[in-house]
Amino acid sequence: MLAIIGVMAGAALLGAPAFSQPAPATDPAPGAVPKVDKPKVEVIDWPPTPDTVERLTGAAYLTDDERSDKRVFFGRYSAADLSTPARAARAALVRGAFDDASLSFDEVDPLDRAEAALARGELTIAQSLLPEGDTTARGALIRARALALQGKPAEAAKLADSMIGRLEGTALTDPGEAVAAVRLLALRLRIAGPVDAQRGGAVDYHALMRTLADVRNRLDKLYWPAMLAEAELLYEKDNKPEALAALNKVVALNPTCAAAWTMLGRITVDSFTFEKTEAIAAQLANLASPEFTGGEGEPGTGPAPDSADGAGLLARAMLRQSEGQQALDVLAQALARFPRHPELRALECAAQAVRFDFASADKRLADFDAELGPSHIALLRTGAALSEARQYAPAAKYLRLAHERVPADPAPLIDLGLLQIQAGKDDEALAALEEAHRLDPFHVRADNSLRLVRELVGYERLESPHFIVRYRKDPRNPEGGDAILAREMPAIMERIHEVVAGNGPGGIDYQPQDHGHAKTIIDLMPDHAWFGVRIAGMPQIHTIAASTGPIIAMESPREGPGQSGPYDWERVVRHEYVHTVTLARTSNRIPHWFTEASAVNLELAPRDFQTCTLLAGALKGGSLFDFSQINIAFTRPKKPTDRQQAYAQGHWMYEYILEVYGNRAPLELMDKYAQGVREEEAFQQVLKISRAAFIERFRLWAYEQVRSWGMAVPDETPTLRQLLATQALGESSTPEDRKPALRLIEGGSMRYKPGAAEQSSMATLADGTEVDLADVELPEPTTAMIAGWLAEHPTHPDVLELAVDEMVKRVGGVVTPAEAPLLERYAAARPVDPKPHRLLARMYLGLSSAESASLDVEDARKAIPHLEFLDQREQRTPLYAVELARRYAAGGEFESAKARAERATRIAPFDAATREVAATIALQAKDFDAAQRHLTALSQLEPDRDLHTRRLEALKKLRDR
Repeated sequence: MLAIIGVMAGAALLGAPAFSQPAPATDPAPGAVPKVDKPKVEVIDWPPTPDTVERLTGAAYLTDDERSDKRVFFGRYSAADLSTPARAARAALVRGAFDDASLSFDEVDPLDRAEAALARGELTIAQSLLPEGDTTARGALIRARALALQGKPAEAAKLADSMIGRLEGTALTDPGEAVAAVRLLALRLRIAGPVDAQRGGAVDYHALMRTLADVRNRLDKLYWPAMLAEAELLYEKDNKPEALAALNKVVALNPTCAAAWTMLGRITVDSFTFEKTEAIAAQLANLASPEFTGGEGEPGTGPAPDSADGAGLLARAMLRQSEGQQALDVLAQALARFPRHPELRALECAAQAVRFDFASADKRLADFDAELGPSHIALLRTGAALSEARQYAPAAKYLRLAHERVPADPAPLIDLGLLQIQAGKDDEALAALEEAHRLDPFHVRADNSLRLVRELVGYERLESPHFIVRYRKDPRNPEGGDAILAREMPAIMERIHEVVAGNGPGGIDYQPQDHGHAKTIIDLMPDHAWFGVRIAGMPQIHTIAASTGPIIAMESPREGPGQSGPYDWERVVRHEYVHTVTLARTSNRIPHWFTEASAVNLELAPRDFQTCTLLAGALKGGSLFDFSQINIAFTRPKKPTDRQQAYAQGHWMYEYILEVYGNRAPLELMDKYAQGVREEEAFQQVLKISRAAFIERFRLWAYEQVRSWGMAVPDETPTLRQLLATQALGESSTPEDRKPALRLIEGGSMRYKPGAAEQSSMATLADGTEVDLADVELPEPTTAMIAGWLAEHPTHPDVLELAVDEMVKRVGGVVTPAEAPLLERYAAARPVDPKPHRLLARMYLGLSSAESASLDVEDARKAIPHLEFLDQREQRTPLYAVELARRYAAGGEFESAKARAERATRIAPFDAATREVAATIALQAKDFDAAQRHLTALSQLEPDRDLHTRRLEALKKLRDR
């Protein structure tokens, strides 16, 4: 059983909720990704029956029929409760079994039969089943939904208008009719726009929510359909946390409610939690199965074909990952059961488009119109799916067509506005979002995005041949604030362009503007919240820079509230610009891992120790990602390290491709992706190997890499774990005698952890003694043990690290030249570890002190290689770059000093002390342009100090000589 029960405050009345809120998805996959395996059929654990429901369904004052009716309403029934066609039909309708035999019986409520026909997409039949002269809100809702799906929004709106009066005061006394009226008026707002107050009073989102609250508070506290309707409205407004809370209540009250499970599934798709999506699809299959008889039941025979809703969720998940063909495969099975199902038919159109088969997509769209009616649902789903795949131009076309069909529906305009923001077309985004906001002022993401576009209108612009830099001007200090950094960015970006778009090592060899692309826009956002809205439409986002293709947004690298602090923005933006170029070269069809891999490769920085440790551990532990897992790890990591591993492993695989197949191989793969070739086929065409075989060969290569990092030892060398285990087993110190015991010990750990035990297994030692290795507790290594091991294995990286740690502890952390040889040996044995470099640099310079400039020049020069090692891997502080600048300047190497000073100001552009160092070194190097730039920045950073103005005047006189 797969339990996904979450925790929700204030749910004591209803029991535990069925779902917990997932983290918001960020950084969505930019293009095609490998397939997602079909889910296993697992039934989700249901919440326990709330005490209030148990008491109500078992009340002594009820008749047997009334008890059965209650149990069916709350989804807690048995086969005996379904003794009448009417109850069996009601149960089938709620659990999504829309073609259940009971729904064909004449004695069943015609509204139940009509609603089932509507769900199947049999629109004319649904209308014909409604009783003559029916005046119920539920009947009007069924008629209106059928008319809307037939492309008749005006007729549907007329039906809704007659319901407006029912929301006034306490006119509604039947909770079912109240909920139906709310749903009908919500539909009317979507398809016909805001209600004119003169035609029936103010009816908007808040009025509808008040009516639903009144149903719960005044009519029936346990009436779960009202809670479901609340969730529908909240989800429509992009208020997912509150929608989730309402859905948890619904499922607690009625765990057979397919509509609630479906909406929960939609939330998991939105947040990239696809494993939960698959579990919910299996749950829906269970509910819709003909074998389902109540209780928790048994699962059906398959996850998707048994449920239209389940198939729709799986298709949405696949479309979110740009897997159109897999979406089609699932939909084909479900459509065999429900050939006219509107949502499935709409997703089928979207799947064809995501396969980049636009001719087939247009054919399916035409078929949809001919067989169901010219509604806009299929166009909307197609445009939204293409927008997710960053196919901006065709997505915009379909969304505009959807808007033309139902101009009052804000949904196409919202999607179009968000798309145009990502595409860098702010004027078009503004027009779409303003109209959407007029139609629906309550949509959270659209409101945030409209605020953003209005914000961007006032930004200053700086242009260079390939870039436009936009930033917010500080009205109190127009030349200060972000303007300081913005002025420096164009020249640096042009140098980045030469590397990234050029044909040098790792370059993408593609000039976007030569292929019709506009200049890349760099938006320098003032703080983290505005950056989040710029990229995701919401202020919460996990990163500091991102590319949508035409746009790169970055958070200003400054200290302060709401800021993420200084960072190496040049390296970060170079990474993002690689995305811009690779997306352009591949028509936005590149697999997510591949564009990230090429971007990390062109960061032009060595792999840090934490990343090496992570990769070595994944390789040893057998937890390297395959091609489907690596893409999901970016957007929905299962472990805290998954996203980091995805970036690192992708880069590792990219390095392998470059080394084994040559510099052109990645570019040839990109060209295949641009043609719409899927990754498996592209690998076989370019690399002449399947993806599975690629991973196996890559692992062998990766192991040699790990050994070169000093993170693994040769096969004939004992691991530290083996040395410790052998010590614990009391074996002779003679190597020959030790070998039999070593062969019995399972492979060693990459990093020593005191007290760790071997894997549980029985082993026989050379003398015949049986030993359970799980009982072997590893000893704490002593100085004598370390010395003995070091004598026997003088280059063993783990032993050397133990020796270094023991030495540092012995000397109290104050390393002297006497210890330098040991540190140098460890640095050579494990060349990726910064530890010996930090210790050696501190020894030579006293790097922890800012007064190090007064130390011996020769010792300072000895520190330079170690400072360079540390600085090349540093992304958050200018400390090492500043020290290097000072050391190089002290030795008269002003060009090297100036380069390190410039790097320091790129990490901390708003730090006056860093600018001061850069200005001083620029003057020493007689680079008066750079000196003036830094002094000007200082005058803006510290406007109250007239010293900077005097220095600028002195510099001008110096230049005029």
